[in-house]
Amino acid sequence: MALEFVAVQLGQAVISQVLEKLADLLANEAKSLSSVRDDVEYLKSELKFMNGFLKDADQKQKQEERVRVWIAEVRDVACEIEDAIEIYVSEVDSSYIKVFRRRKLRARINSIKNKLQNLRERSLAYQIQLNNAEEGTSSLRNLRKSYPEEEEDVVSMKGVAMTLKAQLLKEEDELRIVSIVGMGGLGKTTLAKKVYNDVGVKRHFDMYSWVCISQQYVVKEVLIEILLQVGFESKNLGGGKSMEEVLQAKTNKREDLKRYEEQDLIGLTQDKLKDKKYLLVLDDIWKIEAWHSIKKSFPKGRRGSKVLFTTRNTELATSVDPFSSSIEPPLLTEEEGWELLQRKAFSGQVFGDNGFRSEFEELGKEMVKKCRGLPLAVVVLGGLLSTKTALEEWKKVHKDVSFQLNKLKSPQQYAVEEILDLSYQELPFFLKPCFLYLSCFPEDSEISKMKLVRLWIAEGFIPRLTIGEIEETLMEEVAEHYFGELINRSMVQVARRYHTGGAVKTCRLHDLMRDFCISKSRNENFIVTAGSSLVQHSSTTHSRRIAFHFDAGLGNHAPWMEKLNTNLRSLICFGVNVFPELSLNNGNLKLLRVLELVFYEYPHVKVPKEIGNLIHLRYLKFSGADISKLPSSVGNLRYLHTLDMRGCNSIIRVSGNAISKLVHLRHLLLPDSLDVRGPLRIEKLSNLETLKDVDAENLIRYDTVVKLTNLRDLGVRFRSVKQVSLVLQSLGSQLARLRSLRLILRNEEFPCLDILFKCAALYKLHLDGRLSQQHSSFLQKSLVKLELWHSLLNQDIVVVLEKMENLRFLGYVFDHYEFYSGLSRGAIMSKMVFSAHGFPKLEILKLGCLDDLEEWEVGEDAMANLMRLDIIRIPKLKMIPDGLKYVTTLQELNISRMSRKFEGRLRVMDGVEGEDFHKVQHIPSISISYTEENDE
Repeated sequence: MALEFVAVQLGQAVISQVLEKLADLLANEAKSLSSVRDDVEYLKSELKFMNGFLKDADQKQKQEERVRVWIAEVRDVACEIEDAIEIYVSEVDSSYIKVFRRRKLRARINSIKNKLQNLRERSLAYQIQLNNAEEGTSSLRNLRKSYPEEEEDVVSMKGVAMTLKAQLLKEEDELRIVSIVGMGGLGKTTLAKKVYNDVGVKRHFDMYSWVCISQQYVVKEVLIEILLQVGFESKNLGGGKSMEEVLQAKTNKREDLKRYEEQDLIGLTQDKLKDKKYLLVLDDIWKIEAWHSIKKSFPKGRRGSKVLFTTRNTELATSVDPFSSSIEPPLLTEEEGWELLQRKAFSGQVFGDNGFRSEFEELGKEMVKKCRGLPLAVVVLGGLLSTKTALEEWKKVHKDVSFQLNKLKSPQQYAVEEILDLSYQELPFFLKPCFLYLSCFPEDSEISKMKLVRLWIAEGFIPRLTIGEIEETLMEEVAEHYFGELINRSMVQVARRYHTGGAVKTCRLHDLMRDFCISKSRNENFIVTAGSSLVQHSSTTHSRRIAFHFDAGLGNHAPWMEKLNTNLRSLICFGVNVFPELSLNNGNLKLLRVLELVFYEYPHVKVPKEIGNLIHLRYLKFSGADISKLPSSVGNLRYLHTLDMRGCNSIIRVSGNAISKLVHLRHLLLPDSLDVRGPLRIEKLSNLETLKDVDAENLIRYDTVVKLTNLRDLGVRFRSVKQVSLVLQSLGSQLARLRSLRLILRNEEFPCLDILFKCAALYKLHLDGRLSQQHSSFLQKSLVKLELWHSLLNQDIVVVLEKMENLRFLGYVFDHYEFYSGLSRGAIMSKMVFSAHGFPKLEILKLGCLDDLEEWEVGEDAMANLMRLDIIRIPKLKMIPDGLKYVTTLQELNISRMSRKFEGRLRVMDGVEGEDFHKVQHIPSISISYTEENDE
């Protein structure tokens, strides 16, 4: 049943996206579609009807196979409508024989109309109806039961269990809710059981109860279960009753309680708990609505009462009790994973006096690595290996451990994939394509939130909301909300956060979640992810989205280019060596919306002029190649939102006039070297929000900078002081909108930058160039991230910096050898002092290439929140500051290119601690690299 439920929601997503695209085409291609507008409007109305059916479908009864086939056909017809209209627009755009093209389109529309009519008739004739979502997931839901008495293997939970226990035993006046959060299979329930069954915890509370909520809960049943547990503890039964008598008493009591109305059960629960110190465990709670529906049943109770729940939804955890901290079980280390695998795989087995053979250990540890710390995966793998006693059997499992993990069942007959599938099924229909799209990225890659947002918008996954002139901005906000939802639901993991307030910067997929995502995407024909061995795979000829992950050099084989679906919407290639020119020439890519090519080892690549035929393109990115020329035909890409060429390692020749035609462009990221034939005409690109590495001359000419009124993120290269003043003064009121600014000036000193005080929204500033010592007053206290490269530093500037109350990231690198030519180096201070209580919010500090710095002093409570410190090539620095030993928040210390003497003071050699070891021994991670042999 769950399959049909998922199919319904994916069908909804596809039709909703097609409706968005048709509305977009009707608005932007009014001239091209004027003669067929009525036909397109008819198709829109038919799709709305179908979408209305699908939105209601999960409320009704269904016959499985018919429903599955019917929904698949509806989805296919929706895609066919999209193809027909976009192909027509492409052909009319490049053809003088418009009458022939219209006749061809009408014939195809008539064919689609017949298919739609057939679908209507079949839906009535077959009486195709579907169960509601509860019935659609009932078979899976029934499997998801948990009981506090179950004994499970627990590894590496001592620390987190102690933390959880401390929270539960804390005496507080108000009822507190403690939450355990994390992705499926992480061990949330195991941790809860461990602490729930702790003798000290049981003694601490008068009453306790364990209830599994799961996705489809019934409030009456939850309350009945709680009442049975708090009212029938064995210590209250007494009288030497047998187990049979106890069970019978509970059965009778359950039947009695079923006769009560829900409101009466709430009253009974409140009465039972109100004078007691109680602990209630609500396992596997999914929605905030579930908590709201039962929380009124739980009174304040005696001082110290607690509710503990496990959930995959981080937002739910923080919203129910903002005064309590949520707890996330850690992933297993490789050693812990191996220990757990041994418990499961070798349980009850006898290998002789010498234990198991070393070959088993080697294979086992390699398979544990594949599990990447997920406890459930290790448990399932161990269950499989427990049935294998021969080394050859282990080798066979080792060959494809990921396949085995997804195929086999855990002790509760619950497969890993099914557990992950529960999270997926719970996603609303509009989030499903956003999640499946993650399957296109390589394994273990960090995925940029900003990139993902732009890709989702380009694909049409984000609904268009129009309020005045802020339509596109709203789309990005909606996309960021979608991203946050996937994080909160533990579908993806946080990799890195911005230093501007904690927002997520990059994410990653756990390996097992990624395997599941790829499998689901392929099964739904949503996106095919193919490696070098699959470039000839038949699925590449049918999928509308393809991501190729090539091994080194194998992208040179061109046959894969000829096998692409002619209706392809996305082509993303990692490790390619050639441009897919064949597919461009034969027209296979004319409907592309996304094209990203990440090349291998910077090959010399020619971008063919046929790229201008991809008029539906929204997102275009090249990186890792020497591209000598961008053809002028790129100006035909009138819908392009993002053009990203940052990763190219050569001087790219481009027609300035071609760029000027990209009127919908919102993000323009230029390479370090750009050879513009004629002026770079960007003054008409009024939608630009991101403009990176632009030459100042192109902003000054035609008063361009005045006309770019939507800039939020700006990076400019200057050739003179005059250019700096002209650009900053021309920005005027636009300065107030800037959020990120990068200024680069070579071989001259920056002029006074006090005008930057007008940047009220600026949180990130990067200055690459010499900054006069007397010109530091422009540094606003609102800055969160500040990077100063090649600027002279003295104590007066340090005093200004350490008073910046919101500064979380500070990078200071001065390398006059690398940067200046013929410019006076000046003097750099020999002693630097961070005053007491200075840099109150600083989290990351990078110091590098300070050739004259000999002494660094850190005052009391300075850098009280520092988490990472990088020290790079400061040759005269004698020792780490004494005050660093009091920075207890410091988690990471990276030392690079420092003298051997400096490093020796930090090391432990042959059991002997260096002179400064006591200053850093509290830091969990210390890295020392590239030691300089020549000490000063």
